[in-house]
Amino acid sequence: MYLNSLRVLAALMLALLSHAVSADEVRMKNGDHLTGEIVRMENELLIFRSAYVGEALGIAWLEVDCINTERALPAEFKDSEFLIGRISCPESGNIQIEGELLGKSVPIPMEQLLSVNPSTYSGFFNLGGSLNSGNSDTQTLNVATRFKVRTRKHRFTVDAKYNHGEANGQTTARNSSGSLKYDFFAREKVYSYAQSLTEQDTFANLNLRNTEGLGMGYQFKDTRQLSLFTEAGLSYFNEDVKLGEDKRNVAGRWAMGFDWVAGSKRIKVFHRQEGYYIAHNRSVTLRTEQGIRIPLLDRLSANVEMDYRYNKLPEVGKKKSDLSMIIGLTYQYAYW
Repeated sequence: MYLNSLRVLAALMLALLSHAVSADEVRMKNGDHLTGEIVRMENELLIFRSAYVGEALGIAWLEVDCINTERALPAEFKDSEFLIGRISCPESGNIQIEGELLGKSVPIPMEQLLSVNPSTYSGFFNLGGSLNSGNSDTQTLNVATRFKVRTRKHRFTVDAKYNHGEANGQTTARNSSGSLKYDFFAREKVYSYAQSLTEQDTFANLNLRNTEGLGMGYQFKDTRQLSLFTEAGLSYFNEDVKLGEDKRNVAGRWAMGFDWVAGSKRIKVFHRQEGYYIAHNRSVTLRTEQGIRIPLLDRLSANVEMDYRYNKLPEVGKKKSDLSMIIGLTYQYAYW
């Protein structure tokens, strides 16, 4: 029994030792060698967990000369080829993929590599609000979330937002919105889309506004530093109001947005807008959101945001525009 225990202990030590020794390697163009775990590479950024630091690091892909992995990883190339296998570095500036079925590939230049172990879905969750007591008692709550799935050809996005406000026990604001959108990338930057948007606003005389539409989009840039897109199409516009005449018509739709990471502090500046134009009465509805996110922890950021909504032809007694300032926290996530 004593010998059996020693054998088990030795086997465990060997397993732990082999796990400790086994590590991915990143060779930098300046001659440095890093060991640890390659988490993923996409949008020109290599996420690497160092064996010494233990935390995930972001490394500019242009500074990497070559990589070696100890486990099989999916790799996507700019010519649309997709391979799964261990990545090795036969020579400076080239890699090889060794899979179980196809064996080892020919050397491939590093600049042809588009992504390694890319994200399959990502998103964020925003929570903001305020609380005041004394001469006046006011409370506001703002909740928003976005969930996105992206592959080379397809992108699916879900958005939802809810705002509620009270003053001295009386509700002063209550509105919500939700949207679904599917994008199909026929080319690297050109895509077609199908979208659906639903909105409700108690204090803007809006029971329900729903739009369903199709159109085309252009992705000017989609990197870790800058994401920029624009869209145009046609939508069926259906607006159900509490008082007044409902609106049902075909509307032109436009949208644009960008996310820009400013400087080494990773501060994100963002803007989104979506608008509809109905020709027969020249009505315009527009909603925008813009702001900044300042990193606090690994996935947690401070969020300062301004939301603006505009309706050119509001019902009698209602204003054309609404403006909201939101201060809160954002939790961002990505899975791969």
